[in-house]
Amino acid sequence: MRNISSKTYIAIEVVLYIACNCGEKTVRTKDICEFQNVTLRYLEHIMQILVKHKILKSVRGPKGGYLLYKDRRKILLSDIFVAMDDIENCSEKDKSPIFDEIALPLSVEVNATIEAKLSETTIQDLYQRLQSSGDPLVSKNVSEFII
Repeated sequence: MRNISSKTYIAIEVVLYIACNCGEKTVRTKDICEFQNVTLRYLEHIMQILVKHKILKSVRGPKGGYLLYKDRRKILLSDIFVAMDDIENCSEKDKSPIFDEIALPLSVEVNATIEAKLSETTIQDLYQRLQSSGDPLVSKNVSEFII
């Protein structure tokens, strides 16, 4: 069965944080580290993967930082999962007949359900949930990012 790694959770939170805070300006890595309570070294690897997969855009220079690569309505959670799966180390476990006959088919069904949900859920959906909850993170007036 698919295990959701802490890096994947952090990646989702990072993208959502940037969606809530970027507007037309970049979000600094330092601010993300403070919000996530993670080290810069740990976060940089995740950010590089998200940039590589065109989920985030990196901007260099004095006003550098990160922006969403595309509108938050077009970023699917499955995009983030696929990106983070690229860095996960999957260890092979000894497989028994019970695994092959019972656990593996169940795992395939569960993963298909998860994939379907992830493929229909966007960062915008999570952003709207945050707005509904009254979370102060989205109380800022962030302009829409539309191309």
